[in-house]
Amino acid sequence: MEVKKTRLGGTIVCTAMLAAAFVGTGAAAAPPVCEKRLSVELTPDVPNPLDPGFLSSLLSNQVSYRLTLLGRRPGSVIVVELTGPGPEYLCQNVVETMRKDGRVLAIHRDQESS
Repeated sequence: MEVKKTRLGGTIVCTAMLAAAFVGTGAAAAPPVCEKRLSVELTPDVPNPLDPGFLSSLLSNQVSYRLTLLGRRPGSVIVVELTGPGPEYLCQNVVETMRKDGRVLAIHRDQESS
């Protein structure tokens, strides 16, 4: 009977260690996320750069990504946050697509806090 108790106790300990290992690897395997704060310089003829429809139009057909307006600067500059799935090269591809938009003069990584 003592042998069965020891095996049962060993089984419980092994199960607990295995569960902890799975939890640890699950957190490490989270998919990368794109989060970039950008300054976007627009052409002066953009009627309302604060319009949510305008912001989404800058993304073209990148439906997995989102632009959130964080602020406006003098001239035709808006500060936005780009979010969506990673890895970094996919995020950069979205920025490159935005740069091709005729209403965009320049896009820079924004270093200022809001």
